[in-house]
Amino acid sequence: MNTNKIAFITCVNNEALYMKSLEYIKKLQLPEFMEIELIAIRDAKSMTSAYNEAMQKSDSKYKVYLHQDVYIQNENFIIDILDIFKNDENIGLIGMVGAKIIPVSGIWWEDHRKVGKVFDSHRGFIELLNFNEVQDSYTDVKGIDGLIMITQYDLPWRDDIFDGWHFYDLSQSVEFIKKGFKVIVPSQKIAWCLHDCGIVNTKNGFEQYRNKFLDTYSKELFPLVSILIPAYNQTNYLEEALNSALNQSYRNTEIIICDDSTTNDVKELIKEYMIKNSKIKYFNNGGPSGLRGQMNIRKCLEASSGEYINYLLHDDVFNLDKIDKMINYFLYDNTLSLVTSYRKMINKNGDYLNDNFRTICQYPSDTRLTGEEAGRKLLFSMINYIGELTTAMFKREALDSDIVDYDKYKIYCLSDISLWLKLFRKGNIIYISEPLSKFRIHEFQNTYDDTFTLWASIDFFNMILSSYENNIFIKNRRELLESLKAWYKEYSHDLIRFSEQYNNHIENNSEMILLKNEYINCYSKFINILLE
Repeated sequence: MNTNKIAFITCVNNEALYMKSLEYIKKLQLPEFMEIELIAIRDAKSMTSAYNEAMQKSDSKYKVYLHQDVYIQNENFIIDILDIFKNDENIGLIGMVGAKIIPVSGIWWEDHRKVGKVFDSHRGFIELLNFNEVQDSYTDVKGIDGLIMITQYDLPWRDDIFDGWHFYDLSQSVEFIKKGFKVIVPSQKIAWCLHDCGIVNTKNGFEQYRNKFLDTYSKELFPLVSILIPAYNQTNYLEEALNSALNQSYRNTEIIICDDSTTNDVKELIKEYMIKNSKIKYFNNGGPSGLRGQMNIRKCLEASSGEYINYLLHDDVFNLDKIDKMINYFLYDNTLSLVTSYRKMINKNGDYLNDNFRTICQYPSDTRLTGEEAGRKLLFSMINYIGELTTAMFKREALDSDIVDYDKYKIYCLSDISLWLKLFRKGNIIYISEPLSKFRIHEFQNTYDDTFTLWASIDFFNMILSSYENNIFIKNRRELLESLKAWYKEYSHDLIRFSEQYNNHIENNSEMILLKNEYINCYSKFINILLE
């Protein structure tokens, strides 16, 4: 490898553009000990095959891969890049513009933190694309644009996958990072290059190679998301739910199914899916685990490995871009513990139902709330505006306690609200205004169990009381009374109904005896608080 040589490598199909590019290269200041090598590859099948061919022909240590329509404006270009390489041997690849984070779409310029600058004509006229400034001499990035790519080490270009004209640049960026090298964009007071590309053609395979890029590198680029499906005794809705999980546009997922069924229907259905898809992990619990399915919810979490978690109740449905849109927020904000969205309600046939959920939430656009704001809104309104378990995604490390119970209080049915309040203690939230899931209403849900609302009233009361006792969300007695006033307004009719309807019909019903005892305990605490 000749350390005193720098090669300029170009894939050429327009001689006039290439000749103009060479004029700028010949004007560059060259250190005395360095020589320039010019390599043009014509009639190439792809950008990667051309670059591999040129790389094999050249013994230059330093190589500049540039488009035929790139004109280097910085006459100290060679000196500047050699200084960067020699000051840090871990730098493998330099570009003029690039992404600090690769968005889940795989399209680098959708990164709102992108850096660098270049004169460019992709809109049909020359303009300065001036992204976020590089504050130091350079900044690390996850991917650079292929208009110009400068290396001091040779790595093969992935012509086995990217055999066209798109995503070879991001692929090479990832390959360098996988080998332990830095990919960087330098500080430029004035843009070093002009890229006279004209209006960009994204119809010649762009989408095809975007999908190839995501299929190849999602596990390296993006965190694992666990989709958890607690199943029980039905397959009609489960199959639709499972398909919505498997067909997510976000690639790096695992699907955990824990089955509380008393029949083999779910097991047989999942067996067929597992033959075709390795993402699915199935666990048969041998029957109901207990606590109205809450133990199954816990088992799903324990069996999962994802950095982020999204439950999918077996009768609900994900929009196909749900995980994509939610994880993209997590990528950019490490203070988030939860991302949720508006959700639509459907009936047993999948038809949309009218609901006032959007009016209640009052978030017409994507909104960020602090954990404190989110918790207070929930406890003072008595409205689960976050949504059911299907609706939200959360960060696993933010959950440092039992997913079911809430502090010292047992939760009987509102495991979702209990979970949200725990997560609010650990971080902030994003509410996405777009509906990203569907919540199914049908006659077999717990919602239609007469005792469900009564258990919910007890759960809510205990969560209010615990928040006050721990000085979280509810800070003083005035706020406690305000929250309990909302609780009583929401549940007083149900409490009265319980007293009238069930008091004389519980002798041989252990659940109703427990419910009565919890109800008496809850209501006694409520009266005592009012009398203090």
